Amino acid sequence: MIQLQFTVTPESWIGSLCRRDSATIRILSVKVSDSGRFVTHFVEISSNKSSAEDLTKELRKSSDVIDSDIASVGANRIVGAVTSNDCVVCSIITESKTGYFLGPATTELDCQMSYKLFMSGEGIPGFLQTLHDKGVLYKISEIAKMTTSKALTTKQEHVLKTALELGYYDYPKRISTEDLSKTVGLATSTVSEILRRAERRIITGYFETSHE
Repeated sequence: MIQLQFTVTPESWIGSLCRRDSATIRILSVKVSDSGRFVTHFVEISSNKSSAEDLTKELRKSSDVIDSDIASVGANRIVGAVTSNDCVVCSIITESKTGYFLGPATTELDCQMSYKLFMSGEGIPGFLQTLHDKGVLYKISEIAKMTTSKALTTKQEHVLKTALELGYYDYPKRISTEDLSKTVGLATSTVSEILRRAERRIITGYFETSHE
């Protein structure tokens, strides 16, 4: 399994918050609407410059934000769901089924959005070609093979890939653990343990590489 990290110019509302309010935006997960037109981001937004109230107001003023459900969790921090019509990258990641979008995607100092995916080496060229075909300008920060300690076993990769393709990680889930277990022919408790260990390896790998 390969780790791909790349940066892109973010959506208008993200770029505006980052530049105007010196805000850091973290996309924790995404969900594409059935029509494919809108994307709901589950986000955490913080700023050393603007209050939570000002961040919320600025967010809701953005023309590409269709809906938002935001809560303040501190003087300068908000969390919640933001639905927009301008996240081509999110749609490509969600629809490609070739990448495991771990998250959080995070704005950098130059207000570019940094994404980190884990996928098979065979899936990278097609994914990058799709970005190009959709007119998304990207800069690759890192392509690295996961080390043995971070790599998944064959069984973990199979179960995790099946779960991803069948919507186990969608919100709301499109398949339950029980039905996923039937699909891969394993006991429910076994599938739960495999997923837990696989997720732990990927998450551990994410934080180890993010501090290197």
